[in-house]
Amino acid sequence: MNEIKSVAIYCRVSTEEQASEGYSISAQLQTLRQYAALYGWQISGEFVDEGISGKDIKGRPAMQRLIADVEKGNFQAILVWKISRLSRNMLDTLVLLDKFEEYDVKFISYSENFDTSSPIGKLVVQLMASIAEMERNTLSENVKLGMKQRALEGSWNGGEVFGYDTDEKELVINQKEANIVRLIYQLYAEGKGLKAIANHLNKAGYKTKRNRYFSINGVATILDNVIYNGKISWLKVENWDTKRRRGKNPNPILVEGQHEAIISDELWSIVQTRRKSRSFKQKQSNEPFLLSGLLRCPDCGQGMTPSNSTHTRKDGTKLKYRYYACGNFHNKGSSACKANLIKAYEAEHTVIQRIDSFLANKDVFSRILKEINSKSTEFLNQLTKELQSIDKLLIELLELQDRYLEAFEQKTFPIAVLQERLQKVTNEKAELEQKKNDILMQLDSYDSKFIPPELIQMLLEQFSAVYKKAPRERQKYLLHLLLHRITIANRSGQPRMVERVELDFDFTEVNVSKTFTLIHMLYRETQSEDRYSQSIPAPDKKIPPYLQLFLPLLMVRFTPINPKQPLYELPINLLNSSSTIWPDC
Repeated sequence: MNEIKSVAIYCRVSTEEQASEGYSISAQLQTLRQYAALYGWQISGEFVDEGISGKDIKGRPAMQRLIADVEKGNFQAILVWKISRLSRNMLDTLVLLDKFEEYDVKFISYSENFDTSSPIGKLVVQLMASIAEMERNTLSENVKLGMKQRALEGSWNGGEVFGYDTDEKELVINQKEANIVRLIYQLYAEGKGLKAIANHLNKAGYKTKRNRYFSINGVATILDNVIYNGKISWLKVENWDTKRRRGKNPNPILVEGQHEAIISDELWSIVQTRRKSRSFKQKQSNEPFLLSGLLRCPDCGQGMTPSNSTHTRKDGTKLKYRYYACGNFHNKGSSACKANLIKAYEAEHTVIQRIDSFLANKDVFSRILKEINSKSTEFLNQLTKELQSIDKLLIELLELQDRYLEAFEQKTFPIAVLQERLQKVTNEKAELEQKKNDILMQLDSYDSKFIPPELIQMLLEQFSAVYKKAPRERQKYLLHLLLHRITIANRSGQPRMVERVELDFDFTEVNVSKTFTLIHMLYRETQSEDRYSQSIPAPDKKIPPYLQLFLPLLMVRFTPINPKQPLYELPINLLNSSSTIWPDC
């Protein structure tokens, strides 16, 4: 084992733990910094996952950065406040320990006072991780048993439900909301459909418990909820955290509740009979709507959904029309938005026409790629400047902290004032350190490689050729792999038309990202690989020749052309892809 010269500090706290147990990030950091100083260890980096559960390491950005730095050999040891900060899952803990050992990195726990440099230390770590996981599982099972027992007794297990308020975990009727629930049941019993009911409620000015418009799904959920009939249902789905909807329980609990019913047995029976007699599966079109999920409403920005209409001529023949309509209008009615219909065939044709015209205009193509490369470098420089500014502020805070302590030692500072000032400094440091970690995470996942225009042009040309020969179902899939979003122009007195098309390139990982999936689809079965045999040599002979062409773009990450949020708040998914905005036409 190498002598420890530098260490990495890892801290994690979930929202629940911080609220109930006081595991604050600032307290962990302060303790671990003092511990490192005691042994003369240099702190190579601080990795903080705040408000994040310890069940799974995959969803923890700081942990992912820590693992990357372990592989780079940036330090000789990892210091944590407690082993449960590393992970609450035994398997994850052992996987991490194996990773640390593989790169000759020590693992040290401050609270449990052990490290992994010796066999006994490794054994203790494994035992502690096993005990921590057992405690978590036992607590989880006890909670489940308690909730099941409450349900069997007809008690509510918590959570918001429209029509009721909760008073010490008991349901109490909210008369204003209950009247809306009764109205929904009455309208449905009279023959109104889900959309008609949602539209009626929204036009009348009624809102959900979260002050939003009623939707088709929201109305359906109210109509199907036995709680309004005075019943308690429990365990419809088991193991939701792992199985989701696949964990449907064939024998859920259904008992008389201790709360007062809003809907009578007679009205409940009428509504449920009608619910069971109707088919809720939307009739599928023989022709797929190619742009579903890509088109955005020009008024509210919601996704546009497929819509069909039929016109009967005087001679009895029927004409079918295909449109895209605003999803808010479709689900919530005219109070939420307008229909903003756009003809499906025209919109689909325009998108492909735009791709072809873009490829044909070499000057525009080169200019846009040049802008992306320029903006990529500019964004990286902005991140670096932001990081330097934060480091400067942190140094100033440390100096201020030292001055406060020096004044206290000279007895010119009352202890009450000192505590207040030091707490303020600590809070400011914690906020800056969180911002610094966010920026470091972005820089770590960011690569400013130059984008070769000829490769993007080749990809789009291949897309155009394959798309035009593909069946409609395949065309839809290809479009969803290539496009990010399509906006609609809604100019007064003119028909609606496609305004802007945004491409989405993601070269983050071979065989995983959607752009590499697109490349495989375009080349694997449609072109002979012989013409690409002289392309870039592959270190791995298993990589297909057509894919070797695009390897220079591996791990290229693009940023939005005009980011509107502060740099440290940019969502990770924006850093893993690019959106090329096409010129209006």
